[in-house]
Amino acid sequence: MGEMIKVTMPKWGLSMVKGTVNDWVVEEGEEVEKGQELVEIETDKIANVLESPGEGVLYRIVAQPGEVLPVSALLGVITQGEVDEAELEGYIVEAQAAAAAAAADETPDPLTINRSLDWEGLTIRYLDSEEGERPLICLHGFGGDKNNWQFNLAALAPNRRVLAPDFPSHGDSTVSAEHSSPLAYAKMVSAMIDQLELGQVDLVGHSMGGLVALLVARESPAKVGALTLLAPAGIGAEINAGYVDGFATANSRNGLKSLAPQLFADKEMVSRQMVADLLKYKRLDGVEEALVQLAKKLHSGGKQIEDLSSVAQSVPTKIFWGKVDEILPVSNCAQLSGGDVEQLECGHMAHMEAADVVNKHLGG
Repeated sequence: MGEMIKVTMPKWGLSMVKGTVNDWVVEEGEEVEKGQELVEIETDKIANVLESPGEGVLYRIVAQPGEVLPVSALLGVITQGEVDEAELEGYIVEAQAAAAAAAADETPDPLTINRSLDWEGLTIRYLDSEEGERPLICLHGFGGDKNNWQFNLAALAPNRRVLAPDFPSHGDSTVSAEHSSPLAYAKMVSAMIDQLELGQVDLVGHSMGGLVALLVARESPAKVGALTLLAPAGIGAEINAGYVDGFATANSRNGLKSLAPQLFADKEMVSRQMVADLLKYKRLDGVEEALVQLAKKLHSGGKQIEDLSSVAQSVPTKIFWGKVDEILPVSNCAQLSGGDVEQLECGHMAHMEAADVVNKHLGG
């Protein structure tokens, strides 16, 4: 009997407990290579394609399109060499039983607990793995939240302590137009470091979160060991002001549906649930006012207000930038002289579209 390789439901994000099998990209009996796209999976946050865990023949498709299955459930079997049908059936039964047992015994991951701290009279929600070496704080972008790090936190947690806050007026934190500015967010991060007694931390910031990370490094340099910036604001002048202002004021499904694809090179990553979640967030009391105020702090006259390129060159900094970023063009990194910039085959959401590359750099 040749080797058998399980194809299982992935865990794309800390809150993911199940996924829907949309469609198989390859047919049963086809030869596949490791890393080849196999099956389209949709979660309540995103749609993506699962890649083959090994090479061989996709000998058996177990999960059919439309099935909703828990994480680790058996989707299919790849074989190498001769196949004994009886052994294969036993292998499938055993794999399904093991997945069911694992789901039943699973204990809550600390990163699934929505924690909170008080800052300036506001409730700031955050995720925290609690344990690990040198803390890493993950800072989301404009209109995002802590769940934007769904492809990163679980991968990084085994090796270091990771935290991901919601900025004011984002995610589950208190809505406050008064506290909606990159500088205010930087002060919040600094206070978080103090309240949780984290000592010196590393910061990873996406888009506006990159600008916030740079501001923390400028205002409180002793608290920051290193920066990882993903398509950061605060570097260069160019910005898609139309997207920023459009997102701030969008209040319909169609409006958000036209904006969200600009974030990704792979437009298929925008799921119906993603748009629905954005719309739910945008309709919260006070969010539009807060985002409009925040947008005014990010750009003026179609150009970015802050250029903190000098800060990026004063602290150990690694920058990842998508080659087809439609929000903050990669040409902005020309501002940096000799900086450590890696251009990736993706759009604005490098931590999602190129998660493996980003996680490897961060220690995952």
